[in-house]
Amino acid sequence: MTCLSSICVVYRLYIRLYVVRAKGWDDFFVLLYLITGLFSGIGVCTAPHFGLGQHFIYLKPSDIEGYLRTFYTTNAAYNMSTTFIKISLLFQYLRVFHTGYLRTICIIMLVIVGLWGTVYSAIAWVPCVPVSGYWKLGMEAKCYGFGSRNANEFYKSYLSHTAVNMVLDMIVFTIPIPLYFQRDTIRRTKLGLVGVVSTGAVVNGLSIWRLVTIVEHRATTSPTFDPTWYGAISIMLGTLEATIASICASFPIFWPSLKVRLDEIFVTREVTITLNRRSNGFSVDAGDAIELQRTASEDRDNKWKRCPSMEGSETSQSRLAELAPVEKRAQHYKDDFILDQIDPLRKNSAFAVESEIISEGLSRQKSRRPSRGKK
Repeated sequence: MTCLSSICVVYRLYIRLYVVRAKGWDDFFVLLYLITGLFSGIGVCTAPHFGLGQHFIYLKPSDIEGYLRTFYTTNAAYNMSTTFIKISLLFQYLRVFHTGYLRTICIIMLVIVGLWGTVYSAIAWVPCVPVSGYWKLGMEAKCYGFGSRNANEFYKSYLSHTAVNMVLDMIVFTIPIPLYFQRDTIRRTKLGLVGVVSTGAVVNGLSIWRLVTIVEHRATTSPTFDPTWYGAISIMLGTLEATIASICASFPIFWPSLKVRLDEIFVTREVTITLNRRSNGFSVDAGDAIELQRTASEDRDNKWKRCPSMEGSETSQSRLAELAPVEKRAQHYKDDFILDQIDPLRKNSAFAVESEIISEGLSRQKSRRPSRGKK
């Protein structure tokens, strides 16, 4: 998921910076997410080498210090990445909501998310003074929040961060919902909103699940202090939450470009061309069918090779303007056969062509007759 998230964010930045050339603050904050999200994702991937998923009591002192170092970076980067992706989404909404109460809500949420992220990121990056006291358990240090040695304070720090994070996710992903019910919203925008809200529902579900795991084990301190065993699921859910949110923020940006490329690869539309002939309604097998389509007349000068009803829709539609307004063309006047019935004397009609051929033939025969001279 970290790799997939990184690909989506990079593709989004490519579209914004080099294709449409419409960079904004949302792109800047999604870039900050990409950096911090990579730190967090790499930390989660390397943590099992230091004991994540095993019981804490069985780890060697070197593995314990290695795990706490890794988790320190992962937790701090996670706090920043969740903040940056929310800010990026809110700035993305501001591109759509130029006026109205939704724009005001976005601005208020930007302030709230910014303050929330700054406070908890500071606590995560400096959980102890000095900071090395976080992973050196025997060292004298003043620790608080995420690094507190008091189980109750430690639990409340993670509980408050996760609960507020869940509420902010719900608000951020529900802000664009009123746009769906506006009358002037086009269908394509509505489908995009459905995709964003659906993905946001998955993110909110992961946030709720993570909150449940933290409450269940009191942030890995109950029934015993076992952070590498009880914390594994919470860490994975937090990573999934941030990566899916980044995909949700990036997908509407690069999807139009991706769809164009997919249309070049796959067939998206098929056209079937059929030819129907008219008959008098009797059984064709019985030999009673009378073809209503005109047959080609022999022409000495080969001026026309096939009947007008076989000329195709192009000739029919080109003659249509003389006979009917635009809104009527698609209803009745489809081909030359019908045109011949309603206006047999029109130019280029079958009757007119035949008359022209006959008249030309008569004039040629007349010109070939020997003139009677005086004897």
